[in-house]
Amino acid sequence: MDDASRTALDTREFAVRWQAIVEEHFANRVADGLAQLATAEPAMPPLTPEQRAVIARLIVQALHVAASPRGGVEEAVRHLVETVSTAP
Repeated sequence: MDDASRTALDTREFAVRWQAIVEEHFANRVADGLAQLATAEPAMPPLTPEQRAVIARLIVQALHVAASPRGGVEEAVRHLVETVSTAP
């Protein structure tokens, strides 16, 4: 049976699944926004859907960092810089 189709076993599992769904939704919205932003600068080549998806996920993660109790804009930027600098 597909793992995604089975019922959550407890509140924690439900919360994790719900968070993943919400994060996916936000990432899709950000990716759509990135497509529109890219067209605002005609000299810039358009981003591919794959590039938009990767960048959108990084932005959503950074927003989560910014919204966390110990977060903020500085921590979100640090997170982005560290993530990009350690990428393969």
